[in-house]
Parts: sequence; structure tokens; C-alpha cells
Amino acid sequence: MKKGQMEVVGLLVIVILLLVIGVFVLKFSLQPASSTTADARSSLESTRLLQALVLTTIQGKSVAEYAAACSRDTGACQNLRLELESIFSVILRKGQQYSFSLLYQDQKILVMEHCSVGVLSSYLFISDGGFYEVQLRLCSAVA
Repeated sequence: MKKGQMEVVGLLVIVILLLVIGVFVLKFSLQPASSTTADARSSLESTRLLQALVLTTIQGKSVAEYAAACSRDTGACQNLRLELESIFSVILRKGQQYSFSLLYQDQKILVMEHCSVGVLSSYLFISDGGFYEVQLRLCSAVA
């Protein structure tokens, strides 16, 4: 091969390599972001929110004490519902949809359903000798 032909072949190889790299860059830049990272972040956020919520004190009573009262009296559940709604309105991002459930001995005693599909986290605790579980589902924010 002549020197000029070798240069043309070398340029052709470089152009082909650049085209292959360009295709990969376009493929990954146009691909939607993975929802796995967002789901993991939402799961961590809701788990930590539940842990902090159980340790929160409202008007001198812990949420665990409110939960125990709610298992005995539905009036206490209404008070807890109002307090939780005000807490969630401050803590969650604007437009963030959620569902919250309080379970006592596997029976739902307080349910606040605002969405049905999303990342679900739960936290177990003991209060007044009973086993309680709080569940929080964070759903996508409303635009």
C-alpha cells in the first residue's frame, strides 16, 4: 500500500471509532433515568420519616402513646389523624402524595389513603404491651 492509502485507512478507522462512541453517548443520554435510584431514595426517606415520627412528641405525648390510645378509642384516632396531616404537610415536598396506615395486632386502626402506588415502608414498635406498625407509602408528586 502506498503512503496516501494508509493515511486514508487510518482516517477511516478513526471516523468509525468516533461514530461508535457517538452512538453509545446518544444511547445513554437519551435513555430515561433509572427509577431504581429514585425508589431507593424514596424508601430511605419514608423509613427515616417513620422512625422520626414514632419518636415525635405532640402536646406532651409521643406518637406511640397516641397510637395506644387510638387502639382503644376512635376519638383519639381523629386527633392523631389531624396531627399527622399537619406534620406531613410540613415535612413532605409540596405536591407529594402519600398513604399512611397504623396497625395494631395486624388490624388497621387508622388509614389515611391519598394514593395507592408508590414505595412502601413500615416501622414496628411496642407501646403499652401491644405491637404496632406504621406504614407510609410515598407516591409521585402531583405536577
